[in-house]
Amino acid sequence: MSISKFLKLLAPVALCVVVALPVQAANIAIVGSRAELNTIESEFMNSFGDTVTRYNTGWSGLSNAQLDSIFSADIVWEGDIFAAIPAAVQTRMESYVNNNGGLFLTAERSCCETHNGGIQTVARNLTGDNGILIGGLPDLFGHAFSLSPTTILTDPNDITGQPALHNGPGRVQPTGGINSDACFTVSEGTTCTAAAWGPDVLVNNMGRLVVYGDVNSQPSLVSQFNGDQFENIRKFLLAGFSGGGDVCDENPNLPGCDGNGQEPPDDPNVPVPGTLGLLGLGLIGLALSRRRK
Repeated sequence: MSISKFLKLLAPVALCVVVALPVQAANIAIVGSRAELNTIESEFMNSFGDTVTRYNTGWSGLSNAQLDSIFSADIVWEGDIFAAIPAAVQTRMESYVNNNGGLFLTAERSCCETHNGGIQTVARNLTGDNGILIGGLPDLFGHAFSLSPTTILTDPNDITGQPALHNGPGRVQPTGGINSDACFTVSEGTTCTAAAWGPDVLVNNMGRLVVYGDVNSQPSLVSQFNGDQFENIRKFLLAGFSGGGDVCDENPNLPGCDGNGQEPPDDPNVPVPGTLGLLGLGLIGLALSRRRK
């Protein structure tokens, strides 16, 4: 069999294999007792098959062993809005992102300044932006997505034309305000209420950080956006996770990737390259057997 005929035989089969690849499940830790987090927990599990460990308590109620488990997850999503974040936990949050984790922090309006203050410290330390302001304003209204280039607005779903629904969000304002590349939701046309930072702008060029200014509207990430915005946020946070799906294809130079869009050969979690290799050998064998006949 000629090489050209062999490639014609291989191409459709290989295409089918690539298309059939499922979204890689991840390990998720959710901290907080707010009922809104129940919807987020269900969406991780039911739509993506993620393993979710829920901690129905605030940060100060967690043991060191629980904190160790939380900060070994692929995504840490928190919504403990009323309580302060202990300084030791703030340090662990920063270390987690600096080790390539995906961290989602929930800010709020002026009800929750003790919590907002901890988020502000973490965000400033991770981004190097000492002008970030978290909280400090009353309820805000009139919400829309910004013109930010962040992929939270476009990947894998283009949500720029959808309504940005908040329910009295708190301020999450980087230096540069609503024109900052990090800002992806704007309220009242003047105030940023959600922001996201990737490794390209974080101090240590590792991990992902999202600060979302409202716990009440988090169920609408799923129900009122049909899961689009939630899926985008999940993918953004997992961009530092080297064990899932097409992350290495899109970010080949991330730790855990080989620079060519593949996991290292000895990574037991990603058998795809080996699978395609075996498929190729099988097709070669099939071609040879046909030639003998």
